[in-house]
Amino acid sequence: MNTRVPTMSADHTRSVILDHIRAAGRVSRVELARLSGLTPAAISMIVRKIMSDGLVLEAGTGEATGGKRRTLLAINSASRYAVGVCLDYERLTFVVTDLSGHLVGRLTVDGPRDTEPEDVLRTIGRQVTKLVRDLQVDPARVVGLGVASPGPLDSRQGILLGSQPTSAWTGLRLRDRLEALSGLPVLIDNDATCAALGEHWTSRRAADEKAVTATVYMADGIGCGILTDGRVFHGMSSNAGEIGHTSLDLNGPLCRCGGRGCVELYAGPAAVVGAARRLPELVSELQLDQADGRNDFRRIVKAAARGHDQCRQLLEKAASHLAVAVVTLTNILDLDEVHLSGPGFTDAGAIYARVIQDGLDQTSFLRSIHPTQVKISHLGTEAAALGAAALVLQHHITPHSVRPTPLDRTENAVAS
Repeated sequence: MNTRVPTMSADHTRSVILDHIRAAGRVSRVELARLSGLTPAAISMIVRKIMSDGLVLEAGTGEATGGKRRTLLAINSASRYAVGVCLDYERLTFVVTDLSGHLVGRLTVDGPRDTEPEDVLRTIGRQVTKLVRDLQVDPARVVGLGVASPGPLDSRQGILLGSQPTSAWTGLRLRDRLEALSGLPVLIDNDATCAALGEHWTSRRAADEKAVTATVYMADGIGCGILTDGRVFHGMSSNAGEIGHTSLDLNGPLCRCGGRGCVELYAGPAAVVGAARRLPELVSELQLDQADGRNDFRRIVKAAARGHDQCRQLLEKAASHLAVAVVTLTNILDLDEVHLSGPGFTDAGAIYARVIQDGLDQTSFLRSIHPTQVKISHLGTEAAALGAAALVLQHHITPHSVRPTPLDRTENAVAS
């Protein structure tokens, strides 16, 4: 049962109502009053304003319930657009979405690899402009550019803190430079967090929906985006969710993060490929290439799908290590759902999902209280880029659903 919100600013109320309309798809004014706890008169006034701004339109009528059919409201998808970019070592993925988060168009080009960051950023600026033009989207309706990047990073300042795509990017003020090159407001966040937000935004869940979900994102590494009540949990510095650097063995091999026995070393694509390359017969049979890890991973996954027992076992072993970390995360956060997203799961999602689901069903501390479902993301290889676009839309039309980090609150307190 919804309770009336005591006091909300006009901007906050507008944001809440827009979020309810977005999540519902189509909804009447009467239903909005019920969902929000506001009076019908207040709803009518808010709806009038957001319709005059072009964000919402009337979209037919509901089913007859004995009286007059209720007019339904929907997001005006074509009123605003956002661009999302996924910054990955091997490829740059660009998407344009409408206000509802629906994909309008996409573009993929070669990734940075060892190219100088400035050259890559200029490429991003050109490709964003070109994609918007080619899709015949009015540039005036594009509200911003979102960038999904591997962590760690400072999302508040738009600075990359890690060594990915390469060490040349460490300390780069990505946001400021891209704003200058693209002419758009720019937001950046972790690729796993973006994937989680994209999953939420496109599944039409409202920001106040009571749920705790985690999106495990696997590309070269493994990360995790966490949403509570439809809001991203960033932690202290917007770097929460590094599940790939959970230690499974304190005496295990050294990880690039400085720890030992991290999940990535046992569960990621590189671990599967490394194990396969130690088997000469398998290297010969699958024609594995020592220089192309991602392609080798795909070959192993395809062989497993064809019934190759040895390849299936390699993938199941990797998935079992990730399952341990997911069960631990579930025990800590009491998760409703776990989504598997990113290029790695686009290839091998079915095997990982089965093994992780078995791990949760058999060993989760909460299994007797409620199930935790494992789902493969419906967003495919563009998950992080779509989430980066959703990041922009969230900040633009539903800012109430953006949870500030403790550092944000500290800075705001100092500034005031």
